[in-house]
Amino acid sequence: MPLLKIEGLCKSFGGLKAVNDVSFDVAEGEIVGLIGPNGSGKTTLLNLLTGFLKPDAGLITFQGQNITGYARSNICPTGIARTFQLVKPFLGFTALQNVMVGRVFGRESTQDLKRAAEESKASLERVGLVDKANMLAKDLTLMQRKRLELARALAAKPQLLLLDELMAGLNVSEADEVCNLILNIRDSKITILIIEHIVKAITTLSDRVVVLNMGTKIAEGAPMEIIHNPQVIDVYLGRARA
Repeated sequence: MPLLKIEGLCKSFGGLKAVNDVSFDVAEGEIVGLIGPNGSGKTTLLNLLTGFLKPDAGLITFQGQNITGYARSNICPTGIARTFQLVKPFLGFTALQNVMVGRVFGRESTQDLKRAAEESKASLERVGLVDKANMLAKDLTLMQRKRLELARALAAKPQLLLLDELMAGLNVSEADEVCNLILNIRDSKITILIIEHIVKAITTLSDRVVVLNMGTKIAEGAPMEIIHNPQVIDVYLGRARA
């Protein structure tokens, strides 16, 4: 049984089909890449999985449980956590306080704030940010805010981690650091579904890749198979890039 199963998922905004009959599975321990042109429905799909939007049709099953249409406040306790394409820390909170929010309201939630603080520091250390624990989020750099968002998601103790363009805006060196961090997270038995536009990162990280275009899944397979797929080249990669 797959960890996550998506069947016939649909979401429209007026006459626009943002997600159109999309189906795929994510097995436990996998890193699955989700790619496609801008506006292809990738972030909308993540919003459906995490309760920010309700699907018009289709089924979302996590660990064998139907979570279709769950409110977003009920998603994280099931074992799913996410980051956002545009980082959304609580700017007036310290880095540690931001991460504690994930720990307190995540899977295996706790009201023991001392324990939450200790475990949140461990999450900050994991992403290389423990020395910024008492710094306000508004004073962090973009790279540090992205690491903070990842630490907050990890503090929720997810079994499935959804990453939405975590490397956007980073330089090559920073992106390589994030790739290594993602692989370390996978090695700690956290399954990952990742949206990313950096093709090298997707091919390096992913066990499988799902491709969306105009809301529809047009391809799925191993990374090398995907980057040589003529349809994917035409709608997303381009001949020279491929």
